[in-house]
Amino acid sequence: MKGLQTVAKVVVLGAIALWIVPWIFFTKVEPGQIGVRRSATGGVEAGDLGPGWRLRFPGLHKLTYLPSTYFFLDYTDDDSRPQEALQIRTKDNNNVTLDVSVPVRIKPGRGFAIVKDGNHQQEADGRFRYMRLAEQTAVSVLREELANLASVGFYSPDRR
Repeated sequence: MKGLQTVAKVVVLGAIALWIVPWIFFTKVEPGQIGVRRSATGGVEAGDLGPGWRLRFPGLHKLTYLPSTYFFLDYTDDDSRPQEALQIRTKDNNNVTLDVSVPVRIKPGRGFAIVKDGNHQQEADGRFRYMRLAEQTAVSVLREELANLASVGFYSPDRR
């Protein structure tokens, strides 16, 4: 009888350990996310973690999660959008209004660079800092490149 109680205690303690240990030492990166591991001793590890269960040691590792999906920068005259349509002055000094949508996402394997540079922080509006930087870069590039066209060039898909 004493041996049966010992076996029962071992089974119960083993079951509890099998339930708690994975919860402590593993974390899950969901589909549609990029995981970036930061170590207390080595900083940000080069390389991204794809979806699945990932090993972590509490106090030593911290995982940062970033979206791996596209987000769109829409520049339209639609009232439901925060951005307005782009106003561009052409090479021949005419103003052109453009409705543009720019798809943006983190390059595969480059999420760690965003975390390393500190651009993974969320801002007051709930967006990540890298999203704001992407928006500023997209507007700058669109204005610089499209300003090199004459008004006639906007009607030609090859030139545009």
